[in-house]
Amino acid sequence: MALDLLWMTVLIIVAIVPAVGYLIWVRDTETCRREPYSALIGVMIYGGTFAVAAAVILETLVQMALYLPGSPLSRGFGIFGPFDPTLEAILLAVIIAPVVEELVKATGVFTVYGRLNEIEDGIVYGEAVGLGFAVTENVLYFVVAFSQGLDVLFVTVVIRSITSMVLHLSATSISGYGISRARILGSHGRPVGWLRYVGIAIVLHASFNLIASLGDIFQQNSDILGLAGLILVFILANAAFGIMRKRIKQLDLSTACQTPQARL
Repeated sequence: MALDLLWMTVLIIVAIVPAVGYLIWVRDTETCRREPYSALIGVMIYGGTFAVAAAVILETLVQMALYLPGSPLSRGFGIFGPFDPTLEAILLAVIIAPVVEELVKATGVFTVYGRLNEIEDGIVYGEAVGLGFAVTENVLYFVVAFSQGLDVLFVTVVIRSITSMVLHLSATSISGYGISRARILGSHGRPVGWLRYVGIAIVLHASFNLIASLGDIFQQNSDILGLAGLILVFILANAAFGIMRKRIKQLDLSTACQTPQARL
């Protein structure tokens, strides 16, 4: 019992440490008027608790609705039979999860709506929400991997820390960018919608999951496609992260700032 508790503590720490590193990295991308850690940690906790719980409940309800007796999925179609586990996994990964999770994570940015005084603020807070979501998700994956052996756990920790975690923070940063842009420009009489940015986040998330699932979809070449998918999702997630960090810098430099804000 004590050993299980120790390992659970270790897995939680392993999930949190890279997230904290990313949080500091993103927050310090700004040189003027950096966001306070108290607010960033607050939305990070929101992402790892409420957003995860809401996503699990909504995803379960959507799956139940799709597989109601008499529905096309319950009867089966094409190459898939009724209640086919492969089809169910693909639907969840490529359609249901991206839509539900990005909408739910976007609500985390709205919890700090009054703090969005600059357009880049939405990016920073969006990334914090995504990091919180990724921490909880990773803990769940780490627990499963640990039961399969330390070698599987090590690979899972490395892969998810440099792909899935980066994907979640990048996707939600796009939603945050749209929300803060709508708030700032709207206050100057230029009404701008934010929902399309959530749509972009959904497409990014769905593309990531689709590429990552290639080995499961085409099982005859699962090893090759699995490795290729891993490389591609790494490139995709980190490219999105780099673009959003660059956007923070551009927006930050476009704002007059006499002296950099001190770290809080």
